[in-house]
Amino acid sequence: MTTPSTHVLQTSAPLPADAAAIEEMSGAVRVHVNDSRWWQNASFALPLLVTIVSLGGGALFGVAELLGFGLFAGAVTLIMTPIVLLTWRGTATAIVLTRDRAVALHAGRVLHEVLWSDLTRIERVEYLGNARHKLVHGEFDEFLTVESEIEEAEALVEAAFTLSGIPRASEAAAIESAASDD
Repeated sequence: MTTPSTHVLQTSAPLPADAAAIEEMSGAVRVHVNDSRWWQNASFALPLLVTIVSLGGGALFGVAELLGFGLFAGAVTLIMTPIVLLTWRGTATAIVLTRDRAVALHAGRVLHEVLWSDLTRIERVEYLGNARHKLVHGEFDEFLTVESEIEEAEALVEAAFTLSGIPRASEAAAIESAASDD
């Protein structure tokens, strides 16, 4: 398996396809890996677990209702599988920070990249107790999402502030306040 150069800080070993893509990048500074996989998605794993438990319990105890519910949960699992697989294709398996950009990869394929010079702000977004960050850029507020599943996501965001030179919201407010006082 190919691994990034030793001067690159990485959280854990990336997928082989990601490692190959990282080797081809110039100026890589940090690699943050998403070690979750598609089958760990709750929309797939929970119905599958319910299917197994219900069918097993129904067969073991001879309860028709459990067998019926197990069949229903199995149908839900089958319906959710392609949806989970399609959405997984848009999930970053690694985010690479280089001297001039952030790059989100999925199995070696570039999903999104942001030049530090184009970055306008970094936002923290919380949704149902799950925190993620957005590296916002472009005139239409496009963004690269740093999901909470990315290893050491907070350290990635700190490095993004440092590499980009973007001030934090409190720093930006202080700069604007000082400028208006002049």
